[in-house]
Amino acid sequence: MTIIVEDASAGSRQRPVFTGRVRWVAALLVTVGAALQAVEFLLEPGGNQATANRIAWWLAHPDRIAWSKAAGLLAVPFLIGQFAMMFTIARRHSRRIATAAAAFLTAAMTGLAAIQGLEMAALWSARAGHQDAAKAILDTSDPGIPGAVVLVLFLGGALFGTVLINIALWRSPYVPRLVVVLGVSFVIMDFALQMGVAAHLGALAAGLVLAWAIVTGYARTPHKRQSVRAH
Repeated sequence: MTIIVEDASAGSRQRPVFTGRVRWVAALLVTVGAALQAVEFLLEPGGNQATANRIAWWLAHPDRIAWSKAAGLLAVPFLIGQFAMMFTIARRHSRRIATAAAAFLTAAMTGLAAIQGLEMAALWSARAGHQDAAKAILDTSDPGIPGAVVLVLFLGGALFGTVLINIALWRSPYVPRLVVVLGVSFVIMDFALQMGVAAHLGALAAGLVLAWAIVTGYARTPHKRQSVRAH
């Protein structure tokens, strides 16, 4: 009987996903999109209120809503970059899950861009003095097939994509578990509780923790395991 103690940490600790100057670019990409969305929601905290009240708020705060919409539009390409970095990290240990997450999140960003365009049309109509037209754009009862596609792309893509990418990140030794805890909190607060500001601040916190992990070359050390072999 021979007892062999295997130190899993010796062979399992791999080279960091990002090294050199590239890690700074990756760290930037996982934070900027979330930061812009946090700015968007902080500048327009009442995004979930009744449409008429929301349009009235737009007209009463023209500068704030202008910066809010600008931040929201600018966030889209940076969010795509963020998801690309997450996919790159997660695919080493969860290739299939990470690939499915990337597909859903790409769909979500397509839907988000369309929704941002819709809100811009409503804002321009309101500023031109056509508040009824702006309300009709936001509250249309018959969006038709294109509108249904946009909602499926955005809501379905965001929900399933966020859940899947967090599963993949949880399995990655290069990602602190706090990133996933904050990511799950985002899903709960944004989708279930409609707490937009808190949700996006949580997403920004997750991005900052992930950026720290990328820059420092973080990697969890696997537990040692023992195995017994009989001869």
